[in-house]
Amino acid sequence: MNDSHHHSLMSGYMLVQDANKKWKTRWFVLTEDQLACCHKKNKSVVISSLMLQGCAIVCPAPNHSELNTQGLLKLNLPDGEEYLLHAGGPEDRDRWAHVLGAVIRCLSTSQQVRASPQHHHHFHCGLSAIEIIGALQDPDAGVEATNHLRGGNVFKNCFTGADIVDWLLRWSLVRNRGNGASMGQALLKLGHLQEVDLKDGTSGFSPKFSDNDKLYRFTSINLGAKRNSFYDSADSDSSSSDDDEDEDCDTLEQQVKKGKTLKEGFLAKKRSIRKGWKVLKVVVRDNPPTLQYFRAKYAATTDDKFPCKLIHLDKCKVMEIIKPPPLSKGASSTSSTADPAMAASPRYRLVIRRHKRKAFSFQMKDEQEKVEWMSALGEVCRKYSPTPESEPVAVTTIGAGRESTSGGSQSGAAQR
Repeated sequence: MNDSHHHSLMSGYMLVQDANKKWKTRWFVLTEDQLACCHKKNKSVVISSLMLQGCAIVCPAPNHSELNTQGLLKLNLPDGEEYLLHAGGPEDRDRWAHVLGAVIRCLSTSQQVRASPQHHHHFHCGLSAIEIIGALQDPDAGVEATNHLRGGNVFKNCFTGADIVDWLLRWSLVRNRGNGASMGQALLKLGHLQEVDLKDGTSGFSPKFSDNDKLYRFTSINLGAKRNSFYDSADSDSSSSDDDEDEDCDTLEQQVKKGKTLKEGFLAKKRSIRKGWKVLKVVVRDNPPTLQYFRAKYAATTDDKFPCKLIHLDKCKVMEIIKPPPLSKGASSTSSTADPAMAASPRYRLVIRRHKRKAFSFQMKDEQEKVEWMSALGEVCRKYSPTPESEPVAVTTIGAGRESTSGGSQSGAAQR
């Protein structure tokens, strides 16, 4: 991860299970060929690094009814093991699944490019490869991916080459089995399919598609995405007094289910008593306008009874603060981190302040996430603010010498 050629494609907080099956909050960094797991954001210590060559992604993971599948995604490793991850919500989960799937397909395609060209029959099909792969993965009418027992080993989420050709013929997408094998070859070359190596269970490179009982699997199964679009402490699970710190918000013993969810995800919240930041699950809802937050580990459970905090967003003022990157002592321009792109990035924060009460500070990972959260909070505050036009209450932006509110905007030198 310290090599300069490793470029970060995506990064953020997700939950992962440890050896004791307990969910831990970790910072993940995705590069061109691997997924790195770090204990904290912007730290050089990498806990583990998963090579993505030969992996397959399943999103969502429907066979885990004991877990909250809204943010759950699963990586099938080359050795047959499963690697479960839990994102901040369905939107965040689909983003990770899309980028991970693209990386895995790119790795598979690069192997095909290096191979000698395979000659196969040309045929005409009215659908694109993306439309066909979307139909193949349809949970009701697609090809059935099941467990197969070969040589005493169980291979999950697989199907045979003959199953693919049979499906294409059944839906009249090809005229004969030769054309079906050519379509399978095209999907294999584009990286949508992988061959399962029966020797050790790994998905290895295969230059030719076989219309027989050879096992294949999808490199990426994203059942939650639309078909036309297929194409600072992070470990805070130990008990502490943080749940009793905030006196200006309501404590609930069960998850709030009322209201439409506008935005949800993992954010770092500034502690009220102890120094530092703590990663929490944050949910913004409309009608009633509320912001709910709780320990990140509860996001993976199906139990709806757990301690959480609630901030009523009516009569609230939301302020955005952009701070320059921190400069640690002895830091140099050549020092490396697990995510080089994040090392020199500004710190994007939002502060929620109720009338004559203390403020709640949250920190986002990047500018895009900041825009999404400020948009959701600004919409709620503008909708439910009873403040007259002379005293606009909602979003205030500080940075680049500009300050604005939901009720109007004004320019001037912004001072922190």
